[in-house]
Amino acid sequence: MIFVFITFYLSLILITPLSSSEVSISVTPKTVPKSGDNVTIQWSGVDSPSKLDWLGIYSPPNSSHSDFIGYFFLPSSPGWKSGSGSISFPLINLRSQYQFRIFRWYESEVNPKHKDHDQNPLPGTKHLLAESEGIGFEPARGPEQIHLAYTGKEDEMRVMFVTPDGKESTVKYGLNRENMDQVVGTRVVRYEREDMCDAPANDSVGWRDPGFIHDGVMVNLRRGKRYFYQVGSDSGGWSMTNSFVSQDGDSNEVVAFLFGDMGTATPYLTF
Repeated sequence: MIFVFITFYLSLILITPLSSSEVSISVTPKTVPKSGDNVTIQWSGVDSPSKLDWLGIYSPPNSSHSDFIGYFFLPSSPGWKSGSGSISFPLINLRSQYQFRIFRWYESEVNPKHKDHDQNPLPGTKHLLAESEGIGFEPARGPEQIHLAYTGKEDEMRVMFVTPDGKESTVKYGLNRENMDQVVGTRVVRYEREDMCDAPANDSVGWRDPGFIHDGVMVNLRRGKRYFYQVGSDSGGWSMTNSFVSQDGDSNEVVAFLFGDMGTATPYLTF
């Protein structure tokens, strides 16, 4: 009986690691002030660091391991070979919390047929080392995604923007930054999951809350003048003060803009 017990004990030692370090991961700030602000991911305790160790970006936090929206390889951080490091990058407000997870990926698990947008093999998610707590954005920071557009009338300018809740918002504008004395309201529209044509945009993996789209028109503009404007509300917050120059029908100068590939990119790898 004693011999059987010793044999069983020795077997446990052989199949169980003698020691293991716990990988820690932290995110600062805990709450991001506004969309586009940087977050810093720090980690430590990674045993025998590998060039294939990677950090996955998830939103919402309950996403499955395979549904990351972006990733970094840990060697992008100086000093990664010590098992510690940090990465900073801007985070876009998707109106849902984020979570970050660190995985180990082995050369033997690389599948050359499973590729990302840049034709690189997508990393595997079998070996989770650590995951962060969920982080989000501060509320009532004002509208986002502000865009201007002509309406077809020389004395008008359309402004569109997005809020998270669709509550009443207005546009303040005027010739003086300190006295934007003209105000117009906005109409609100929104699209839903069922409005999207196909997966993944209309399922749980690809759907992202678009927020509420506000549309307001600044009217009675004087020709060729610089106008200052803000959009938002007292309850939901106001945008920064922006400006534009109104149309000048008497000008003989023609300015044309031709847009093709806008070059929009993220600072991390994506699908």
